[in-house]
Amino acid sequence: MIFEQSSKEYGFQTNRPWDFGIGLGIRNLFLGFSFSIPFLYDRHYQKSQSFDGTFNHYNSRNKHYSSGYFRYYSGFHSVDNEVDLTILSMGISREYLFNRNHSIRSAYNLDGRQTVSNGSFLLGGGLFFTAIRSDSDSLSDYRKQNVFSFGPNAGYSHTWLIADNFFINASPVLGLNCLVSDRNFSAGFQALPKFSFGYHGKTWSANIYSNFSLSLGGYNTESEYYLISGNIGISFLKRFL
Repeated sequence: MIFEQSSKEYGFQTNRPWDFGIGLGIRNLFLGFSFSIPFLYDRHYQKSQSFDGTFNHYNSRNKHYSSGYFRYYSGFHSVDNEVDLTILSMGISREYLFNRNHSIRSAYNLDGRQTVSNGSFLLGGGLFFTAIRSDSDSLSDYRKQNVFSFGPNAGYSHTWLIADNFFINASPVLGLNCLVSDRNFSAGFQALPKFSFGYHGKTWSANIYSNFSLSLGGYNTESEYYLISGNIGISFLKRFL
């Protein structure tokens, strides 16, 4: 997670470089959780305490899907110093697929296989909440800030099939948000890009994936900020049935 305050050009990031995660799929619902590997962090700064969870739900007829995340981080630093900064970020979005023959779950949850290269336009919306807490003088505008944002999303997802069961998927989704913070309204932007490169075998699958949330909050105000959070990872799936 990276936090940047636009007006004063401050930027901070967490001290949480590598995670180990587990996931569970029950029919059309998939839950994931990851935690920090304790010894793989920069010892020049304090270790970031964190919780990172995600979920995906897919319609059985492949009409739409929902995805969400819950991320809690503390312990931020810049190149020069540490700051007392805690961020809780959560959100849920729902996207409708115009092409029912396009399978996003096959590229990210790996429990199915798409047999032809194709894509689909996506249209939906999202609801997001961000809580920012800081006692640092450099972030005096964020002593206690709760931000609700909501608005429409639109994007496109495409999967390319490559020889020998390899595939690539790119799924950029962009949104316009209305933000409510301390009874004040402002505009914002939301981007939810995904990428997956993987392989489907007869009894197992694997992929390298990225799943991000990029938010611009408080646009054109003194409290304008950027928040970038997400995961880049490697996953493996073994099918027994």
